[in-house]
Amino acid sequence: MATRLYFAFAALLTLGMLIYAADRGDYVRMPWRPAPEAGLQSATLRSTWTVDLETGNQGTPRADLHWGMAARGQPYLGVFQRGSGKAALIAEAGAARWEDLDEAALAKLSYAANQYAAWGADAPVRKGAVFGVRTAEGNFAKVRVADISERYQLRIEWLLYPGKKDEPEKNQASAAVPGPSIAWQASRDEALAAYRVQRFQEALDACGRAVESAEKAGAPHHALALVTCGGLMALHRRAAKQMEDWLKQGVAISAKLEQRQIVSALGPREVMLKERALRMLGVYYRDQNRPREAAQNFALAVETVRAMAPPETVDHRLALRGDLYDLGLVLVQLGMRGTARDALGEAREYYLKTEPNHSTLKNIDAQLQRLGEQGK
Repeated sequence: MATRLYFAFAALLTLGMLIYAADRGDYVRMPWRPAPEAGLQSATLRSTWTVDLETGNQGTPRADLHWGMAARGQPYLGVFQRGSGKAALIAEAGAARWEDLDEAALAKLSYAANQYAAWGADAPVRKGAVFGVRTAEGNFAKVRVADISERYQLRIEWLLYPGKKDEPEKNQASAAVPGPSIAWQASRDEALAAYRVQRFQEALDACGRAVESAEKAGAPHHALALVTCGGLMALHRRAAKQMEDWLKQGVAISAKLEQRQIVSALGPREVMLKERALRMLGVYYRDQNRPREAAQNFALAVETVRAMAPPETVDHRLALRGDLYDLGLVLVQLGMRGTARDALGEAREYYLKTEPNHSTLKNIDAQLQRLGEQGK
C-alpha cells in the first residue's frame, strides 16, 4: 500500500512539474493566467542568437535584436548590426509601464544602437524589464523580458506596431513619428557612409545636419553628434576650424553632464563619452602639430577616467592605455622626458593587463629604451 502511494505521489509530482514547465515555456496556458494581448508574440533565444521582431524568425540576417555574450557569463541584449542596410535601434522604457506604452509613447523614447547588460546586480536586462525598439523596417515595438534561464536562454515577449501605410492621409497625420533622438542619427549614418567611401564633402555636409538635429534631442545626443563628427580624422586637415569647433563644443557640453544622464540617454555603450570627447580633441591637436594642447587634453582624458566610479572596468583600462600612450608620445615631443616615461610606463602596464601581445608594446618599449638612453 505504501509503495503504491509513493508511486502515485511521484507520478503526480512529475505531472505537476511538466505542467509547470509547459506553462512557463508558453506551450500551454493555465486557466488562471490572463489571456495574452492581441498581437503579442514571444520567443526563446539561446545565447548568441538573434530575432527579427517583424517576422519572429530567429538567426536570420534581417534580425533586429541580438542576445549576445560579451564574455563568459556576461550576456547582453542589443541591436543586431546588419552587414548592410539600416539596423534596429533600442531604448530603455524607464519607469513607463508596459500597459502605458503605445506607439505614440514609444516614439518619444531615446533610441540608439545600444547593448544592455544582463548580468550584475543592477543589470538593465532583467525579468520584467521593458524596452522600446525601432525595427530596421522603421516600425515600433515594445519588448518585455519574460525570463532569463540559468543557461542564459532569454524569453521575450513583444508587441509590434506596424506602419499604417494604407490608411488615408488624414489618419497618417496622427501616426507616431520618430523623435529627435532618432532623426539626427539618420544624418549621422549618412555622414559615416559617405566618409567610408571618401566622399568627404558629403560627409561634412551630413555631419552638419546631424549636429543641428541632435541639438533638439538634448545635451547628451548633441555632445555625441559633435564628438562623432569631430572624430572623423580625415576631415581634421580638410575642415580644421569646423572640426576644432565641434570637438570643443563636445567637450564643453559633455563636461556638464552627469554619468547617469549620459547612460540614460545614450545607453551604456557611451559611458566613456566625456573621455572620448577629450581624447578626440587631443588627437585633433596632435594632427595639427599642436603638442602642448594635445598633451593637455590627453591628460584630462586620463583624469576623467580615473575619476569614474569603481570598479575599474575593461572599458576603463582600454581608454587609459590609449590615452596614456598618446600622452607619453606628445610629452616626448615636448621634451618632458620624465613625465613621458611615467605615462608610457603606465600605458605599458595596461596593455599587459588587456592585450599582452599587442604590437603597441614594441613601440612603447622602444620609446622607453630611448628615453633611458637619453637620461644617461
